[in-house]
Amino acid sequence: MFDLKRTLDLVRGALLNPEATWRSYLPEAGDWKRTAFLLTGPLIVAAAIIAYLLGFLGSGGSIFGFGRPTLGMTLLQILMSAVIAGVVALIFSALAGAFKGKSSFALGLAATTLAFVPGYVGQALSGLPWIGPLLALGLFIYALVLLWKIIPLYLEVPDASRAAHYVVSILACIVAAVIVSTVFGGMLYEAGVGRDRTSFSGDDASDEVRGGVFGAASRQAELLAMAEEDTYTPPSDGKVREPQVQELIRVMDRAAEIRAEKDKRFQEIAKKADEEQEVSLSDFGQMMGGVVDIAGFQSAEIEVVKTGGGNWAEHQWVRESLRTAWIQKDLNEAVEHNYRLYEQYEEDLAEHIAR
Repeated sequence: MFDLKRTLDLVRGALLNPEATWRSYLPEAGDWKRTAFLLTGPLIVAAAIIAYLLGFLGSGGSIFGFGRPTLGMTLLQILMSAVIAGVVALIFSALAGAFKGKSSFALGLAATTLAFVPGYVGQALSGLPWIGPLLALGLFIYALVLLWKIIPLYLEVPDASRAAHYVVSILACIVAAVIVSTVFGGMLYEAGVGRDRTSFSGDDASDEVRGGVFGAASRQAELLAMAEEDTYTPPSDGKVREPQVQELIRVMDRAAEIRAEKDKRFQEIAKKADEEQEVSLSDFGQMMGGVVDIAGFQSAEIEVVKTGGGNWAEHQWVRESLRTAWIQKDLNEAVEHNYRLYEQYEEDLAEHIAR
């Protein structure tokens, strides 16, 4: 299935004329094995080998920071890159389904590989003295831009969900990449250097990675999808009702408690690491999974609203109406009414509205 000429044509096209190349490859993208042998595998191997050879031009450096890469480290990097490429494709495709796009691993692998051709080139050039890391960073950023553009074409994520899908997927990929790098870095460190005092144990690692990281990302995707389906027609007079204010306070207070609980857990794990205690992959998975949840789109509020049978669109309208009233006070009759309600519950609302 490997065709060197076809591979070189795709790489050249992905760099110089990306959108036309994406469209030309789309009919072939349904076979993930073809993409793996034709594009993903060759890019991973070539980038690692070229970086290894260029590393001899200067002081060099490996992805794990142990000086100029050895052949063994390069082989390990190839394996790690292959795992990450598969995980990234899986994340983008799985979450595309949650955001009403196509949930296809084959299309996800093709999309992420084609978009990250500049990133692989940057990885290959990273071994160059001085300018290599800067080129790698610039090409990686360019690859992220291309990834944003290719997702609607290959995974057909709707425009309304595009930004949410992209951000949640990127966050989940960062988490997954850190975990994979930690596992492979630990293998390399023990084999070639020694054992770090702060260790990562593997208790129920696969379950925690799946539950903590991917579970959090998938759950957030489901919540966002449910929230996007909510609609609400505000009353014609524009006036917020007192029960709506009371429900808003309940939701915001509970969401704040959830965020505080997560923050406390983060601090506990960080303290264990600072004190050089054993930090398990389950701890790491919980912490990173929480990052995915907290970093995106008011997910704590959404979950409180939706699990309580509420309407997210109504929740947003009430919150914004009270904020407008706090700012304007007496703009019109509706604003005056809403401001009086705000004053009545100011002690409870101030922390959540007056920002």
